[in-house]
Amino acid sequence: MNKVFIHIGPPKSGTSAIQKWLSDNRGYLDSKGVFYPEHELDENGVSSGNLLSLFSQKDNDFVLDEAKVSSLMEEFTTSKKNVLILSSEFFFKRMEQLANSIPEAVFIGYLRFPLEVAESSYNQGVKRHGQVHAFGLPATPRAYQLEILDRLIRKVGRDRFILRPYSKQCFKNGSLVEDFLSQIEITPINLDTPLINTSYTLEGLEFKRWFNQLNLDSLQYDMDLYLQREKEGTFTYSFIPPAIFEKFKLAFVEQIETFCEEHKVEQREVFVDLCKELKQKNRCKQCIDNTEFERIFKGFVGQPGVLRKVVAAYESHWRSQSISKSPERMEIVKQNLPLKERMIYKLRLFASKFRK
Repeated sequence: MNKVFIHIGPPKSGTSAIQKWLSDNRGYLDSKGVFYPEHELDENGVSSGNLLSLFSQKDNDFVLDEAKVSSLMEEFTTSKKNVLILSSEFFFKRMEQLANSIPEAVFIGYLRFPLEVAESSYNQGVKRHGQVHAFGLPATPRAYQLEILDRLIRKVGRDRFILRPYSKQCFKNGSLVEDFLSQIEITPINLDTPLINTSYTLEGLEFKRWFNQLNLDSLQYDMDLYLQREKEGTFTYSFIPPAIFEKFKLAFVEQIETFCEEHKVEQREVFVDLCKELKQKNRCKQCIDNTEFERIFKGFVGQPGVLRKVVAAYESHWRSQSISKSPERMEIVKQNLPLKERMIYKLRLFASKFRK
């Protein structure tokens, strides 16, 4: 009997690592009777997974495309494979649609402690989505991922879910990828893969948060690559005041316990105990001084091909933009852009206008 597994994430539960392994090992999966549709990966190994295998873009949103679903399921059937795997964090909030469209599908998801999700989601917002405000928690502790899962499990049916703890202590042999593959009974290979979508240092995060005020265009990608490689700085940190951390931790442990009691979560007792034992990372102030800002900027513009892009951005956009947060740093940027490069850019721009 054919099996269909849909990996839903949720966000901030190692989806990129799982997708990278699946994508890199499609040939091996094929030999084991597993069909995993091909999708693109960026230079960081990150992607939207199989989103476009099932959904089409319409009016700035993605809608389930029944023609794509039919085509994919036909391709799976004719492939003579026994197992179909689909993976995308986007599927998390569209499970009900997918459950109706592919009634044989089983959903695989990982549960991560909500406080960890909150901090990791904020960092991702700064990294990739232009976040400029400082970290903050809502007034009331609410585990939104658990609420969404609870509602959808009740609609779709408990038997259609495989729920696993997102914790190294609970992963099979301490490996997330091996843990995922064990759920579909696939023997893993090539597990020594590099980290995917690595976190910035605290200093890198604050550097990027300042630059999110500006029009980055293509520099967004260059800056992300550089800051993921940056090794000087603080890697272990938390922005939450300790008293608030403890308050939210107690509330979230209670919500995790309730969820695990009502739904089929594997290793629930171990996971709940791990949540209770969770210690806060070192509390740090969310700021860097201008000396540190300048150090990171010098390293960034020293990357191949970056200086010319930064000069173009400064001359065409940044110098005239209104800066509300630490506006004096624009002078630091200017001082670290060689006058020769700025003059070359202006001459090129003038020549381009003259030719027109």
